[in-house]
Amino acid sequence: MRRKGKKRAQKASQKRKGQKGDRVGKALVILILIGISLILLYQYRQALFNSIKPRLEKKRILEEKKIILLYFSDREDEYLVGERREILGKGRVNEEAREVILELIKGPKGRLIPTLPPRTRLLALRVNNQGVAEVNFNKALSKDHPGGSSAEMMTIYSVVNSLTLNFPQIKKVQILIEGETGDSIAGHLSLNQPISSNLSLIKKAGKSSGKN
Repeated sequence: MRRKGKKRAQKASQKRKGQKGDRVGKALVILILIGISLILLYQYRQALFNSIKPRLEKKRILEEKKIILLYFSDREDEYLVGERREILGKGRVNEEAREVILELIKGPKGRLIPTLPPRTRLLALRVNNQGVAEVNFNKALSKDHPGGSSAEMMTIYSVVNSLTLNFPQIKKVQILIEGETGDSIAGHLSLNQPISSNLSLIKKAGKSSGKN
């Protein structure tokens, strides 16, 4: 009887040792699998980051602010004066040029005079391969314009100078009204051809008006 009891005790002890060894083996396998998973996850995250890094950098560039100069009229309708404005960099000249015109329509923030009637709307803007920006306005540009050759000149060159002097890609500006070139905005200056910038209209520091 004692021998049988001793054998049973030995078998039970061996069984417990075997179970313990199985548990240790299973735990070791789990640890190995976890380690492999962590390595694969790290490699996957690294590959994922490398794949989206260019997009993140592009987005960061696009979200950077860009300082531009908008040209509004002085109080005598004789010169254009630059007003600094901040726009969101888009990375494409078409989109940034559109932002410039939209800001121009909003008018100046200081004491300068608006050059576009308040009901003016930008319908479309595109820059072609020859560097000509085609800017299409609604009829309010002409219909609501106050008239006068000086005011008309300020309107045209506030648009032209604001685009050509902020974007080297834009050489000239073609102003359209409802998709048509038309003769003029208020009867004085022709819109039939693309227009180049006019630096002589920009008021320099210390320059005073010829009017009293």
